[in-house]
Amino acid sequence: MKKYLELKTRLSSVEILRLIKEDRSYEELSSILGLSAPILSRYINGHVLPSLERSKKIIEAFKEQVTDLIKRRIKFEDERIFDHSAVIYNPSLLDKIGKLAFHEFSSLKVDKVLTVETDGIPLAVQVSREFDVNFVVAKNRKEMGIRNFIEVKRVFSSGAYSYLFIPKGSMEQNDHVLIVDDAVRTGFTLETLLELCKKCGAEPIGIFAIICFEDTLDRLKQKLNYPIKVLVRI
Repeated sequence: MKKYLELKTRLSSVEILRLIKEDRSYEELSSILGLSAPILSRYINGHVLPSLERSKKIIEAFKEQVTDLIKRRIKFEDERIFDHSAVIYNPSLLDKIGKLAFHEFSSLKVDKVLTVETDGIPLAVQVSREFDVNFVVAKNRKEMGIRNFIEVKRVFSSGAYSYLFIPKGSMEQNDHVLIVDDAVRTGFTLETLLELCKKCGAEPIGIFAIICFEDTLDRLKQKLNYPIKVLVRI
């Protein structure tokens, strides 16, 4: 397993390099990484893989670059309203985001990936593929054909409430669960997903989100005792 994870990290660093190369010249990449253009060309064109240590440095160095790519694709209506469809429906970019999520949590055991419908689903697909595990989608309604559900009440700051449902047995006791979401605005949905884990006897190991409001992130970090990784803070 260790060798597999090492190879996966090395391959991921090359794919991230290829994504960044779409917007950067070899000279720019060279100045950022301190590697010559011919070496970078060999990596990007698949002639050779970077070492594990160099791969980790590449991924860390370009985490900020990927974040900038995401920011450029977000369209703001005002400070609290935005359209990020150009991010979550871009397969190439979303694939790299999934690899960054894997990089952030690869040292931890992950048995399931949990998200909420509907915009969280594309991210959950990519992240679950990286970890080679199943993903679970919490929905706002019960699905026909499924008899038994786990449900949790979701209460909003306005006092309004709704319910989230997952099929019974989709998360099991002692499952290690990574919670992912495309955008975290208030954090109430994340807290409801954590409650779903608790009702199933599963163990949340962390939270990964593409976008999160800064004030919400601060509140969640003070309240929750789980690692929270966010690419874009607004």
